[in-house]
Amino acid sequence: MMKLLVIVVSLFFRFAASQHCPLPTIAEIETVLPPLLIISDGDQSYSPNVTEGSVQYVCLAQGDTINTYEAIALIANFTRNPGESERTRILDMECSSGTWTGRTGSLDPPPASVVGVPPRTNCYRCREGFGGDTRCRECDSACNTGLERCTGSGSGDCCLVFLPNGDCSDDCSSSGVGYVASEDTDYKCICNLTCALGHSPNSNCTECIFNDICDISNPCLNGGECTSFSGMNNYTCNCTGTGYQGINCSDIMYSTSSIQGMPQPSSVTLTRP
Repeated sequence: MMKLLVIVVSLFFRFAASQHCPLPTIAEIETVLPPLLIISDGDQSYSPNVTEGSVQYVCLAQGDTINTYEAIALIANFTRNPGESERTRILDMECSSGTWTGRTGSLDPPPASVVGVPPRTNCYRCREGFGGDTRCRECDSACNTGLERCTGSGSGDCCLVFLPNGDCSDDCSSSGVGYVASEDTDYKCICNLTCALGHSPNSNCTECIFNDICDISNPCLNGGECTSFSGMNNYTCNCTGTGYQGINCSDIMYSTSSIQGMPQPSSVTLTRP
């Protein structure tokens, strides 16, 4: 019972701490349209229907956790009421306490410069008409070195990486100077060192070190002792005392009268091409 209570309390505080929204559903977009239509087209009853697959995001202002947003701008095709002709409009939406609302005065035909282009994510606000046709208030230069995402109402609140629990962190500096985060890595800090063939980053991502085949694959079997030398794929296996022989100490040694007295190798050197 106590464990269940702890889980419930934890989930409550997690929800309370993050009130930004995931991308809206079609139904949520249809909900915010009527008030915007009343302002732009006149006071009457509207029952809009958004065309499935027509939504294109123009601006995504990052929320305080991964895959959440505090504001967005999008283009959508919709009919104002059943039976009416379809129209294409760009609109701005804000997330407040976990709920999407439409921004007044944001229902316009989309400018050609934003149609069919990737969404802007280096925004701390999405605002109609800001910066020409970009509809994006850019993060400041401090946010232009990582994921180009920022949070909050100020342009300097950068979010360059997300922690495993989804919360936003400032950057990857706590992991080390060689670490970066990107959308390709699911916003997680990874070592970004580029190493020559046969080498890999060390555990601190500060330098490239030689890949010792004995440490990587331990090719010597049955307790054989591995020693690497002169190149990443060169090694010897010392089979002494193991009861085995061969390149990798994989062949059992038989003690019979027929082979007694014959020299048996206890150490063999292999050089891989």
